Amino acid sequence: MIHKKTYYQDELLTEDEVVEILCQYLKKKGWEIIHKAKGHQRGPDIKASKNDKVLVVEAKGARGNPKSPVTKKPKFSSGENKTNLGEAIVKVLEEKNKDPKINIAIALPNHDHIKKTLTYAVPEVIKIGINLFWISKNGNVEEEKK
Repeated sequence: MIHKKTYYQDELLTEDEVVEILCQYLKKKGWEIIHKAKGHQRGPDIKASKNDKVLVVEAKGARGNPKSPVTKKPKFSSGENKTNLGEAIVKVLEEKNKDPKINIAIALPNHDHIKKTLTYAVPEVIKIGINLFWISKNGNVEEEKK
């Protein structure tokens, strides 16, 4: 039997990779990174400031980290991607409740599988004031906001 390498394994980002790429992007845009959580650290995944603005971002990956003691999956299922989005929404809304003046966002891997799974949820997330960052492995970042 010939084992065909699946196209997505090298393309899928872990949560830590999403955080790193987005932090680099934000720095180029003039944001100062106040806090960055990797692995299973507590607190927002990214907290940044620029002028008098504060941005809090919850990041999610498309696969587990092979070095993680908890999540090593090579690809998250559609259901897991939906669950991850739901968790991210709750986390950023909790941060917004603590400080209504902050801007909130979610960062997700820019991958067809995830975008297709979340097609109907994304516009609603934007409507309630949560910005989205779509992160690509090559460092490209696309923003969606209200």
